[in-house]
Amino acid sequence: QSEGSGFIVRPDGFIFTNNHVLEGAERIDVKLKDGREFQAKLVGSDEKTDVAVIKIDAANLPVVQIGDSEAVRVGQFAFAIGAPFKLDYTFTYGVISGKGRSKLLATGGYSISDYLQTDASINPGNSGGPLCDIDGRVIGMNTLINGLNRGLGFAIPINLANDIGQQLIAGQKIIRPWLGIRIETLGDDASIRDLFKGLDKGVVVRTIEADAPAYKSDLRPFDVITQVDGTPISTDTQLQREILKKKVGQNVDLTVWRKGQTLKIPVTAGELPGEIGRASNQSAPSPPKPEDMNKFGLQVQDLTKEVAERLKLDVQQGVIVTEVADNSLASAQGIEREDVITEVDGKPVTNVASFREALTKADLRKGILLYLDRKGSKTFAVMKAGG
Repeated sequence: QSEGSGFIVRPDGFIFTNNHVLEGAERIDVKLKDGREFQAKLVGSDEKTDVAVIKIDAANLPVVQIGDSEAVRVGQFAFAIGAPFKLDYTFTYGVISGKGRSKLLATGGYSISDYLQTDASINPGNSGGPLCDIDGRVIGMNTLINGLNRGLGFAIPINLANDIGQQLIAGQKIIRPWLGIRIETLGDDASIRDLFKGLDKGVVVRTIEADAPAYKSDLRPFDVITQVDGTPISTDTQLQREILKKKVGQNVDLTVWRKGQTLKIPVTAGELPGEIGRASNQSAPSPPKPEDMNKFGLQVQDLTKEVAERLKLDVQQGVIVTEVADNSLASAQGIEREDVITEVDGKPVTNVASFREALTKADLRKGILLYLDRKGSKTFAVMKAGG
């Protein structure tokens, strides 16, 4: 049995709450402040934003006043209302401690990048309840995130929750724009920071998903996105926000830094799929005998046509990783068995001999940039001495 909170958004009985409060529920019971109890029906839910809508059979109900989470300022007062630990209608207060909190919860390759943070106490039972400003307007939907409830409270911004909720009430499919890239803020990975000399801000493209919109463009792993349609980008959260403003099918112009050059790369935004994941591992590649690269902790072999067909790989040229040693340089940089190495420092790899030659010429102290194909997705790794 799960318990949570919610708030009425329409007089005819529509209520917003958290998806995780209702997950797996066979029956939904609602108790109002005036003591009346109802059995509710689920109108719709969205796992990716943790927003759900339920409805009770009632009329002329009082409703909350919806505020504007974009106007929220750090330091302003905030009030959380809910039923923590079955203590009905508990009222706690604090301030908005931060905005734009990200990477707290990810589902299916998507994460909310704009949580409000508050020091108002939020505990089990508060989930789905309103976070209000000093005038009583709802500015967020409280949500409990496992492991992060020790003096920290988080809320989904009401602008996002209301947008999703109204779509669910209207019976609409939730559609999100998507480029199909995995990213990180420039500087987050200290081991590769020196490879971007002369560049202060931007977002590094770590991986391009197979068959994603970005895969069909000229974007490459290791590119640094500095602008989206002319808007400067300095963090991964900011990039996600800008993409979420676009429509599916809309052209997005990315300004990209690539090895000292500035490029303009158009990408057509696609629809975020329900699940994002890589294919399951196949059987190990067969001979020819792998070439041992002890210095880096990996073994490779020529990518033959037979191996490519057996593993259902689109790439036809390079060397395939057959083994990665534990606690090795390659392992530390996330290189995986069955990755295909296609380039070393921008130079194409056609076989084991060309791979060995490229490594010989590369400078391990500065870092060796490897371009990889991973089950159709494009990514990179940087092997560097001491890192």
